[in-house]
Formats: sequence, structure tokens, C-alpha cells
Amino acid sequence: MHANSGSRVLVFTATYNEAANITLLCEQIWVGCPGADVLVVDDNSPDGTGKILDKLAEKYSKLKIIHRPGKLGLGSAHYIALLYAIKNDYDVLVTMDADLSHNPADIPRLISRLPGADFVIGSRYAPGGSCDYSGYRKNVSVIGNQIARMLTGINLHEFTTSFRVFDVSALSKMNFNWIGNFGYSFFLETIFRLHQAGLRLKEEPVHFYNRNAGESKIPKLEILRAIKKVSILGLSRFLPVKSAMLNQLIDGHCAHCGSNFLYQPLEDQDTNLNKSKVITIRCLQCGKTQK
Repeated sequence: MHANSGSRVLVFTATYNEAANITLLCEQIWVGCPGADVLVVDDNSPDGTGKILDKLAEKYSKLKIIHRPGKLGLGSAHYIALLYAIKNDYDVLVTMDADLSHNPADIPRLISRLPGADFVIGSRYAPGGSCDYSGYRKNVSVIGNQIARMLTGINLHEFTTSFRVFDVSALSKMNFNWIGNFGYSFFLETIFRLHQAGLRLKEEPVHFYNRNAGESKIPKLEILRAIKKVSILGLSRFLPVKSAMLNQLIDGHCAHCGSNFLYQPLEDQDTNLNKSKVITIRCLQCGKTQK
């Protein structure tokens, strides 16, 4: 697609304790993309980020907020963004971190790369990109992305950042049966699934900054999980892997919170002589289940 001034653009970020950053982020987004809507999913931040967002929404009609009851996983917030963009007929979806490590001024440049692509990632490791990380933190990031490139066979230099642009019309044709990976490895897996589905992937060099304020919230255990996930995905290119769970999106509204971000994990369960499906409906917005 070719994004133009008439395109409907949605910029998404997820927040947890980003009170010191969120106002500045929103304002900078609208400097570069005055017509964009901004969607924020806040996981009941103890520092009052949600209340700040509510105040901002009184001033800015283009700000959309989804309040969740607690920390339900960064990946699940990004799934909401993907589905929200599709369900509300946006043309372009931009996702980014809330800590200003991604420069909102780069958004128009990333969107401009969509002609000839369905997905563009802002890459600190592509030729021309750069990063404020140093020492151990940078080494882990660089090596992790190199391993992902090698195991997946995908010709990108960056897999782990959330700074991404999607052509929503292409995204809407995706089969979301991998939904359920809610950790940090969500970002790796999404690229793998997009590539598997035949979407055209590009990268654009950007500078990645240290967060503006606050502390990083990525647990070290998540890094190990990401390594495990990319290893499994890499092996799946060569070996037939039977998934223990096949997930699918469903229409309808959550009986608890009223959202329409529902999916079904379908698990095989052996019973005496017959094999039946036990179906549980889960909500990405409130995290509750129903049957």
C-alpha cells in the first residue's frame, strides 16, 4: 500500500508506570502525525499513569484508552492493538514503546516505507541504525537478534523491538492462531508468523534511545524464554511440530468486561473412547475466562 494523507493511522503503546513519559510521548506523536489516533493499553499502573491518560483524553479526542485490571502481559496488549486496528478499519498501525526509546519523529519515515511492504520495523541494528545501549545489555541484545536471524532464516537485523508499522489490510488476512504468547518473545514470534504468511517485511534504520524516565520492566527470565521460543520456531522450519494448542479468534463480547477481544485456546483432551475438545474463551482485555 501507499500511505497518504488520507490514510487512517493508529499509533499504539502499552503502559505500566509510565507517568513521567506518557504525556510527552502523545504530544510528540501528534507533532509528527497530527491526524493519527493514539491507543494506549494501561495495566493499572500504580504510579497513576491511567489517571494521567484519562485527563489527557479529556483534552485530546484522538486518544483512546483501554484500562486493564493488572499486568496481563506485554504481548497480550499488542494483540489488542492488532485486533483493534483491524476491527476499527485503520489503514496503518504503528506500535512503539512508551518510554521514548523510540523517537516519534521517525514515524512518518517508517510509514513512508510501506509501498512495496506490508510490515516495516524500526531497526537499531540495520545498516545506519544505532543504539544507546552499552556493555552487557547491548551485547545480549545484539547476540539475541543475530541468533534470531540465523535460526529463522529471515533477512532482518532486528526482531525484538516494538517499533513497527503494519499495513492493516495485509494484517487482517493473517491467521491469528498463534495468539497466546504474551511475553517478550511475542515480538520475535510475530515476525516469524508474518514471514510464514507471506507478508513482505522491510526494516528502516533508527536510533534507539535509553528510556526517558523510569526503569526497564523486562525480567531477565523473559530473555531466556525468548531464546527458547526462537529456537522452537527455528526448528519448526525443518521438523513437523504438532502444536498442543490451536488458538482462534472468536466474535462476541466478554461476559465480564464487555470487550470484543476474545479468543479460544482449543486443547485436545482424551476421554474414554472418544476425543473431545474442551473449549475455554479468554479475554485479552480483562484476562478472565468463560465457557
